[in-house]
Amino acid sequence: MEVDPRGAQDAGLPVCIAHRGASGHEPENTLRAFARALDLGATWLELDVHLVHDRLLVIHDDTLDRTTDGRGPLAVHSLAELRAVDAGSGERIPFLEEVLELAAGRARLNVELKGPGTAAPTVKLLQAEVAAGRWQPGQLLLSSFDWDALKETRQLEPALPVAPLMGKGAGGEILEVAERMEAEAIHISRWSARSRLVAAAHARGLAVRVFPVNRPWEYDLMVRLEIDGIFTDFPEQALSWGALAPELV
Repeated sequence: MEVDPRGAQDAGLPVCIAHRGASGHEPENTLRAFARALDLGATWLELDVHLVHDRLLVIHDDTLDRTTDGRGPLAVHSLAELRAVDAGSGERIPFLEEVLELAAGRARLNVELKGPGTAAPTVKLLQAEVAAGRWQPGQLLLSSFDWDALKETRQLEPALPVAPLMGKGAGGEILEVAERMEAEAIHISRWSARSRLVAAAHARGLAVRVFPVNRPWEYDLMVRLEIDGIFTDFPEQALSWGALAPELV
């Protein structure tokens, strides 16, 4: 089907993206969280990847302390040790391949590149998934606060959509960077969501997606600002407020 390049299928309504899965209900970035998001009706998942010992691990931080019962930097542990820690509710830290297998044919996937060296192996894995027919390029998106990593992905595989990330203070700089790398969108914090920035992005053909949006008044503000997508920890709530569950490409 043809999809609006900004990611919305009905004017004025943002799409719902499950932030680290249904992370308001389940341990973030676990297979349990992604499965729960799918069960709740989400058709777009967001996750974070780090490259550790040549494997892509789905975890937000570069340390174990916040999200697991382990301690210390990821890099000081063996892969077996990292897979043995409890990431919550008995869950393991997933490999990116495991999430791709779970979500194939059921959702789009936004992979946020974390840490150095993630771009090339992520692109290589996604290229293999596309070549095998399990995913299409339009169902995948790479984002990062490391804009150089996104430039690298564009050089390695121009067919994969990208979106630069920025927190507070997002403005003209991210628009210029996004335009130069022919990004699909910009992803910004809700504190940076302003009507002038949104209008300027749309004038450049860029979608604007905002994180995090977990309260009704935040959602209502995003609708008024004509935001194209919201990252939320509670996808079922966002869908009940009117956010869209986009169809697969």
